[in-house]
Amino acid sequence: MAEDKVKTHFDNIAESYKDEIADHIRDHLINKWWDIVKDYFKPDSRVIDIGCGDGTNMAFLKSKGINIIGLDSSKGLIMTGIERHPGLKDALFEGDALNLHFSDNAFDVAVMIGVLHHIHSRNDQIAAIQEAFRVVKNNGVIIIRECNLINPAFRVFWNYIFPLTAKIDRFGGEKWISAKKISDVFSGTIEKIGYFTFIPNFTPSFLLPIAMKVEGFLEKSFFKSLSAHYVVILRK
Repeated sequence: MAEDKVKTHFDNIAESYKDEIADHIRDHLINKWWDIVKDYFKPDSRVIDIGCGDGTNMAFLKSKGINIIGLDSSKGLIMTGIERHPGLKDALFEGDALNLHFSDNAFDVAVMIGVLHHIHSRNDQIAAIQEAFRVVKNNGVIIIRECNLINPAFRVFWNYIFPLTAKIDRFGGEKWISAKKISDVFSGTIEKIGYFTFIPNFTPSFLLPIAMKVEGFLEKSFFKSLSAHYVVILRK
């Protein structure tokens, strides 16, 4: 089964998972994402990170004072996360995005960062969003970040170049989902759709300051919807 293949894949690369994307790029992505979503997190919010990987993004959010737990289907990633982030020892769990073992209305915010494209069925992708919707309280939000393939250049990059340079997507068959598709199938309120980053993952650190200036211009221009990533915020 495709989902078993995904789980096995991430178990196999668990120890090198964080190294698949350079630290300066990963930090850039999470900070850009945070600028878009930070107002949706309150000091007393209870947050779940669905598909948390090794907890790197969780550690970032916890550094912001956020009460967060995370789950991932890969036991290897969870164990690596506990070793890498001891402060998350009691907050990382093995679990299934399609069958969350939490009661209805348990969280204020559900986060899914780069998760949906690893679910190889459109129906299951929608089911995962609905499951996140179930565990979020009324008036809570689901924050989804995914790769954006509207731009033909990024479509080529995500489908053909990135899998050759990073093992994260090397098993193939990614099921990309657009912001429009999420909007079309979701019955709640679309709070916000944000597009961000034009910097390829292979950008060296010494070029990042220059690239960020170009990126900042593009993000404020007509071309912003052609960025490499998007965020969809759904309100329950």
